[in-house]
This record gives sequence, C-alpha cells and structure tokens, in this order.
Amino acid sequence: MNKIKDFLKSCIFTRKIVYFLLKVNQYFRSKYYIFKKKHNIRRKGIKIIEKVQKALMDNNVFFFFDMGTLLGIVREGRIIKHDLDIDVGVRVSSETEKEHIKEIFSAIGAKENYRFVIEELGVVEQSFVYDEVKFDINYYYQSGEKDYCYLMYRNPDKTYTADEMSVVELSCEHIEKLVLKDFCSIKVNVPENAEKYLSCRYGENWKIPDKGYVYWKGPSTTPTNYLGKGIKI
Repeated sequence: MNKIKDFLKSCIFTRKIVYFLLKVNQYFRSKYYIFKKKHNIRRKGIKIIEKVQKALMDNNVFFFFDMGTLLGIVREGRIIKHDLDIDVGVRVSSETEKEHIKEIFSAIGAKENYRFVIEELGVVEQSFVYDEVKFDINYYYQSGEKDYCYLMYRNPDKTYTADEMSVVELSCEHIEKLVLKDFCSIKVNVPENAEKYLSCRYGENWKIPDKGYVYWKGPSTTPTNYLGKGIKI
C-alpha cells in the first residue's frame, strides 16, 4: 500500500490530486479534533474543574483558575464557547513541587500528556487529560511585587525543529490572596481582585469577547530569548 501511495505522489499525472486529497483530509481531521474537544469540555468541563479544585485544595496548593477559564468564570458565568481546555495557575518555588503536582493528578487518574520545558528554568507548564478533557497547569513564580509565568507558541514566520517553540513571559501584580467564587453550582479558586487581574491579562476591554485575541501577543506578555520545548509524554 505504501509503495502505491509513493508512486501516486511521484507520478506527474496524479501527484497534484494526491496532495490535494491529503490537504482536504488534514483539514477535516483538524476540524473534527477541535469539534471533539469543544464537545467534551462542554459536557464534562464543570466536573473536571470540580475535580481539579478538590485535588489541589486537599493538598494545600496555592492555585487559581486562569486565562480563558477565569474569563469564563468571571465574565460569562460558564465555560466560554470557543475554549478547548481548562487553565490553572499554580505558584511554585522548586522542581520538586512540580513533581508533586504530577503525583496529585496521577492519584485521581489524570494522565500527563505534554510538558513544556525551558532549559534554564525547567518545566514551566504541564498538560493533563482526565476523561477526555485537557487541563493545563501554568507554573507561576514570584519576584518582588510581580508574579510571572511562561507560555510557548510557534511564530508562523519562523522555522522550528520538531519540538522547539518560542517563549513569552506573562507578568501581573503579585497575587496575595485567593477567594472562592460561585460558578455553576460549585466553588472555585480565583484571585481576590479577579477583574483587575483580567484587565491586566486581556486589556481594559476584557468584558467584550475578542475572537481575534492571540495569547502570545496579549498586553501582559513580553517576548523572551528563551527557546522552549514541547515534549509529548
């Protein structure tokens, strides 16, 4: 079968058709993948948020729901329509604490599927899957009056190796206190001044949905010279 495919790809009469069909197949596979993730988080997202909340609270971890998830909690009162995963911020001070986070989620049956690493800093983000829903743990560090974390992305204008990614630093005022907020019949951890925090992350117009928002170009992001790696587990 592979020999036939290779022949059709190389044949002057069929190669354009083959590559067109491959692109069409890739397009529909991507669309289905996104549809499935949206479907899963709408059906199961609140349950997963509750699971994450309980697991981290039971282990006295300093954490809060973050990014798009926090936007849904505060602005929408529900998971926002286009969200594909759950975002959680966790303050840490060592690699040992990060390993402990993995142990916490392993104990409830969640599986780590990706980790994002900067050589100079270690693991800066971990992705887990529980019951077909992905949740991301973004590790926060305190420096003076600021808290910051790192996110990775791929600039379409740059060339990368298979696992390389560019890195931005996200900063905000130091989060001193967390509060429990009612959300879809459960209580969840959010920064005490969540609206101020969201204004920092998304700008003053954060209450207005922005379909064109690009997370690595947000108002609180700063490009870095770090080169990160996304490692599939």
